[in-house]
Parts: sequence; structure tokens; C-alpha cells
Amino acid sequence: MSAGTSSFRTAMTALILGVLLFSTVEVASKLMQISGGIAGSNPFWLACFRSIMTGLILAYPASKSLRGRGVELNRHDVLVISSMGLIGVTLMSSLFHLGIIFLPANIAALVFSCNPVFVVLFAALILSEKITVRKLGAAALCLTGVFVLGRNRADGLSVSGLLLMAGSMLAFALYTVLSKKIIPRYGALAVITFAALMGGLVLLPVALAIEGAPFAAYGVVDWVGMFYLATFGTAMGYFLYIYGIGHVGAGAGSMAFFLKPFAAALFAWLVLGEKFSTSEWVAGAFILTGMVVALMPRRKQTG
Repeated sequence: MSAGTSSFRTAMTALILGVLLFSTVEVASKLMQISGGIAGSNPFWLACFRSIMTGLILAYPASKSLRGRGVELNRHDVLVISSMGLIGVTLMSSLFHLGIIFLPANIAALVFSCNPVFVVLFAALILSEKITVRKLGAAALCLTGVFVLGRNRADGLSVSGLLLMAGSMLAFALYTVLSKKIIPRYGALAVITFAALMGGLVLLPVALAIEGAPFAAYGVVDWVGMFYLATFGTAMGYFLYIYGIGHVGAGAGSMAFFLKPFAAALFAWLVLGEKFSTSEWVAGAFILTGMVVALMPRRKQTG
């Protein structure tokens, strides 16, 4: 086996492992609510701790990456990344952990997995990429899937939960597009790390004002759950995903994201006993079709 083939397989393995770790976040968050702990019922503190811990864990490899590039953060870029942290961490994480309270883990993962479609749309609006019928059709398919979920009241799905999770997904998609302007200079790892720290620090006074200081009553389940979310579900997931996408390309990385809704549903079934109803399967088909339409590369015309 050639060195190139071995390197590619290593990168693909890292990419897939990163996506699989991302796929456990919804299940771990839901498990924290039903396992006797109280951290899962304090979404702002959960988002705050998760973000700051992630930033601290990634700080060393991020600083090493910056040194390797021979660049330093300037004042303008600090402001830009801080603003991105407000969107991609403070807003996204708060809405995500609020939404997961009202939704099954598998449905939350399905809705959040729409974000690559809206990355494509936001890129057209913000980065002046061309808006095509295919992009609009992909968004329409995903929105149809979310609409089908919203009408599925028989299974007790919360419209508020769906709206919160959809808001989290849109915030993450917007953050992803905005980060594309600065990642080429500093690298994805450094941008993610700094945004996580800044976004988490902004959440400190918010969490304190809304939820008080409940962590004195946190038990082993709470701290283990938060450690898992920050270390494996977020920091390790990002590290492996960034490493993989850096070696196999953005196209393969985008396609690998298709694994998330399936893997999250599998984990939710194995750990939480959650199953999809018929209408949820229909909604999932719309959403996944939209992702395929948005992310499949266009065939080049010949002749």
C-alpha cells in the first residue's frame, strides 16, 4: 500500500469518526435530562461549559497550528471571530440545548443535519456564490421535511422545539459561511477554538442571570455528561473532522455529513429506545434528499 493511499485512508477514518462523535451529541444531551442529573435542564450553563471546555481543550493544538502558519491574530480578526462566536456558539448552542429539551434526540439530529443545505444558500447570499434552482429546490425539500415533522403532533412533537432547533441549525449554517472568510488565513482549528472561548464567555452572564448558580448541586452524572459533550462530542469531533476534511477535501467532508442523521438515529434507538414513526421517515426522506441535491457535485459538461 502506497503512502498516499495510507494517508487517504487515515484521513477518511478520522473524518468518519469525527462525524460519528458529532452524532452522539443529541443522545448525550437527552441522556443528561433523563438520567437523574440536573445539568440537562440548565441549557444555558450546559452550552456555556461545553463551549469554554471545548476552547480550552483545543487551545494547544490551535496555538500550535497558528505558529506553524507563522501568523498572529490582529485586532480586526479578533473582532470578527468574536462576532462569529456570538452566532455560532452563544446563539447556536443556546438554541440547540433549549430545543433538545422538547424534542427526541433523533428528530433534533435530523433537523440540525439540514445545515449544509443552508450553508449553500447563505454562501450564495454572503459570498456572492451563484443561486441556482438546484440550491433553492434543496432548501425547499428540507423545509418540507421540517414542516412534515411540525404537523406530526400525534407523536407529541413540540413545534417550539422544532423552531428552536431550526434556529440553531440556521445559526450554525451562517457561522460556517462567515468563517470561510477568515479560515484561509488562520485555519479552521484556530477559528473554532477562539470562537468557542469567546462565545462561551459571553454565555457566562447570560446563564447566571437566567439560571442562577445551580452547579453546586451537580452530581457525577452532570459533570461526566458535560465532560463527554465537550471532550468527545465537540472538541475531539471537530479535531478529527477538520483533520479529515483537510486531507480529503471539502466535497468528501460534506458527503460524510450524511452519516450524522442515520448515526444519531441509530444511537438514539440503541441508547434511548427512540424509533421513527411513518411520518418521521417521510420527513427524513425529504431532508436527506435535500442534502443530496445540495451537496452532490454537478457533472461537468463535455463536448
